[in-house]
Amino acid sequence: MKENRTGKKFKSLREDAKYSQEKLARLLNCQPEQVVQWENGEEEPSLDQCMLMCRLYGMTADEMFSHINSDYLINDNIKDEFLYESSVNRILKR
Repeated sequence: MKENRTGKKFKSLREDAKYSQEKLARLLNCQPEQVVQWENGEEEPSLDQCMLMCRLYGMTADEMFSHINSDYLINDNIKDEFLYESSVNRILKR
């Protein structure tokens, strides 16, 4: 069974920001059930929703998804793209 680290991270960030699932759903213009599904690892938010969460939590996408080990990225093209994006974001932060 795949570990749900991303869902746990979403929940932790939401709770740290003192948002209820309902409030986060309103801010992201989605249904509270979707937030529950993200946190349970049943579904994933869209890229737009992820970027909005980054803004709400005052972090970059690299910081939000820092828990992801690139070995979990099955497709080498995706892995290369992920590593490239991470490198670019680190350079731009300087």
